Amino acid sequence: MSLGQLHYTSAPPGPDGSGFRFTALTPGLPQSVLREAEQLIGYEPPRNAPARPSAAELDSFPRAFSYSELSDGSRLLARTVYTGADYSGRWGNFHAHAVHLAPGQILPDGALPVSAWESPGWATATPEGGAPPPLSALPPSSGLDRDGLIAFAASRAPWLAAVFTDLQRQAEDETAPQIVLVERDSADVARWVVLASTVLPRTAVHRLTFTTYTRRPHLAGQRIIGVLPDDAHGLAGSGRRHRVHDCAVPPAPDGPEPTPWAVAAARIWSAGAIELFQYADRLPGEPFTPGPLSALALCAGIDLPSPHRTAAARWACEHPSELSQEELEGLVQTLAEPGHTPAETRHTPVEPWHTPTEPGQTSAGPRRTPTDPPHTPTDPQPGEAPLPAAETGTGTKTGARTGTTPPAETAALAELFARVGGALRPEIAAPLAARLFTAAVRSAEPVRPPGRGALTDEVARRLAGELGPELRAGIADAAADTGRALQLLRVAGALGVDCADLVPSLAHRLASALLADPSAYGGELHGTLADRPDLRSALLRELDAAAGAAPASVTVLLERAPLELESPEALPYLRMCGRIARSPSGGGDRTGTRDRTGELRAVLAAAGVSVVAHPPLLRIAFRLVWASATPTSEEARYVLAEQGADLHRTAATWPFLVTAALNGRPGDPHTDELAHELLTAFPTLLPPRDRAALLLLEFARDLRAGGAEPGWVDRILGLRRAAEPVNPPVLEHVFGRLARQLVHDPGPGRELDDLIRGNDADLCTAYEQAAREDSVRDRLRRDPHYLAARFVDWNAHPQAGGAWGKVRGPLLDGVLRPAVRALGAQELAAVEAALTERGGRYAEDFRAWNRPGALSRLGLRFGSRDNRTPGRRRGGDS
Repeated sequence: MSLGQLHYTSAPPGPDGSGFRFTALTPGLPQSVLREAEQLIGYEPPRNAPARPSAAELDSFPRAFSYSELSDGSRLLARTVYTGADYSGRWGNFHAHAVHLAPGQILPDGALPVSAWESPGWATATPEGGAPPPLSALPPSSGLDRDGLIAFAASRAPWLAAVFTDLQRQAEDETAPQIVLVERDSADVARWVVLASTVLPRTAVHRLTFTTYTRRPHLAGQRIIGVLPDDAHGLAGSGRRHRVHDCAVPPAPDGPEPTPWAVAAARIWSAGAIELFQYADRLPGEPFTPGPLSALALCAGIDLPSPHRTAAARWACEHPSELSQEELEGLVQTLAEPGHTPAETRHTPVEPWHTPTEPGQTSAGPRRTPTDPPHTPTDPQPGEAPLPAAETGTGTKTGARTGTTPPAETAALAELFARVGGALRPEIAAPLAARLFTAAVRSAEPVRPPGRGALTDEVARRLAGELGPELRAGIADAAADTGRALQLLRVAGALGVDCADLVPSLAHRLASALLADPSAYGGELHGTLADRPDLRSALLRELDAAAGAAPASVTVLLERAPLELESPEALPYLRMCGRIARSPSGGGDRTGTRDRTGELRAVLAAAGVSVVAHPPLLRIAFRLVWASATPTSEEARYVLAEQGADLHRTAATWPFLVTAALNGRPGDPHTDELAHELLTAFPTLLPPRDRAALLLLEFARDLRAGGAEPGWVDRILGLRRAAEPVNPPVLEHVFGRLARQLVHDPGPGRELDDLIRGNDADLCTAYEQAAREDSVRDRLRRDPHYLAARFVDWNAHPQAGGAWGKVRGPLLDGVLRPAVRALGAQELAAVEAALTERGGRYAEDFRAWNRPGALSRLGLRFGSRDNRTPGRRRGGDS
């Protein structure tokens, strides 16, 4: 590899002119490179420099050491020094020596540009001969030693993170502001460049341009610009273009927040562990992510803030094989002690600006064995795992943080332990496990600690003694979330803290929460119930008690939550709810055609105890099977017969049966039969109104069976008044039965007269509806005596008003007349003959009514008289 050389200074007249010019060039350098280089390698003395400096003063002038990118993509590495007077005795001369790197070319052996600071290869005068050969290498400087750089980094600690943050932004965004470093010595700017070159990824280092000194920072194009304090004043207010770091004054407290990567890099430089940068550069992860660098720092015992600990733990979870067992244990030890910085760390010296040259070498030094952290203030015996001081509250020590750990860090530590805890030695795993147990108790966010096996017996005993009061208080806190109490109970179980006396109250709170929101049943509760049989038993007892009061809510819970009901205890109410919730027909539409009486038997059988011995079970079973629906009359009759009146009386379920009768389907013979059975079974329990309504239904039964004594209408209307307000289905059933009886067979009494006199609109309407049924129309056309009887009944009381007056006309015109018009002459004659047999003027009135024309109808409406023959009942069919 060859590097073309350039020399530039003020020279006496020659073939190329006089004054400042290139005095020596490696042949072949393009003119475009020379034109650009001439703008980059100039030099202006400092403002307060002596006009005629002595030789000693000349040596103190700043060196302009620069690394610049040219327009063609090539690079120029240059060193410019002030030389005083030129050949003519005029002051202001300087000498620039530069090397040119073609596009894509880097220094030999991968050396970084800053390694050439004050290299022995730089010349301070033009060489003889005018055409220097290309350089094969620039030996590294001996002035940037490791110890000096570490001391410099320590002296610049307040500014490190801010400068590294700006470096990161430059690497990520080409439009980011230039970094201006204000130092009194250009050598310190070179040291800054070394620090920057060490922390940046290797892919970004060779693109980092810089100059250690310029009088005109506004004209400089490099990414890092060094200036003296006198030249920094004009940069105020240029924040969009320049980020100024004046190391002569403290950093501004309101400056931009440093990035996590920059903070980690600053801590590592301050600790002198610079070999970690090269190691981190070879680890997986995106550039400038804090995880790899933070993990290595923590492995080396370098304390970092919580976000970095979080990032390190997460990175180690994703890449556990990237760390040796010793390094992994060192990381875990450091993470287990928040805020601890070991008093001693071991690092391997290495020159930070060189990349490895040995084949297969993967880091700047050998892997380290982590140092053991000192004991916590509780002073456990050798071999014991210390408790985390910052979280236990047992005390603080130098460098230790106080307060709680952020939830993100705790979650990352839990994830790390879950990933690698099984591969750690017990004495290494126990402190981190103890920290997670402590966080599970004291953190406001949920934390799942590892299993009990992660703790040694001694650590578990010490944790139990310290955390026991907090665990009991948290479990007993009725205002706290039940999920929190469950977590604490599991921790208490793992540590052996006795909380058995707190389980019943917790079970009560859990039951209330689950009934209010069944979705609250989740993995935490499921796992806790599996770990704590006492809590599971108490919760089942609470739900059994709730099922005795609100079975529907418990059924919904069991439909939605996979709560196991296996238990040696009886729990009859809960088991009945489970039968409804988890049977093929359970929890569905309860208005369908299911065999609900069969379900009732199955639910009672699921209780596991005798319903005779525990009658309230029957009431709960009723509510579960029928819910808000009402049993049908047939179902109620079956249940009454199967269970017996005594059990229903004791269980107080007879009101369900009464409701079934009072809401039975009109026309269903089971309805009035049920009423009769209820009147027989519960004669003293029925309220007066319900009793009267059931008597109405029973009377309908007697009508249907033909056993009712005369006086039907008066009897029914009297019972109606006693049962008011009567359920509409009852009225429809009873009035429908009576109306059909009056239409088809009025009986021996004067029932129709009672109906007309009773003036009950509902009964008259029911009578008209019965008369309009198809069976009546068919009989009117088929039976002349039946038609004659209905004519006599419906033509009676023509001047009666009220309810009968509203239905009489529709009966004659809407029911009887269509039937008469459908008759032939022979059938009409038979009707007239039947009317003649009744005596009086019935046949004559019929012929007048049937004669076409309005006059006959008006005569019937207003002039007809009741020509009944004394001694003969009206309305008879014979």
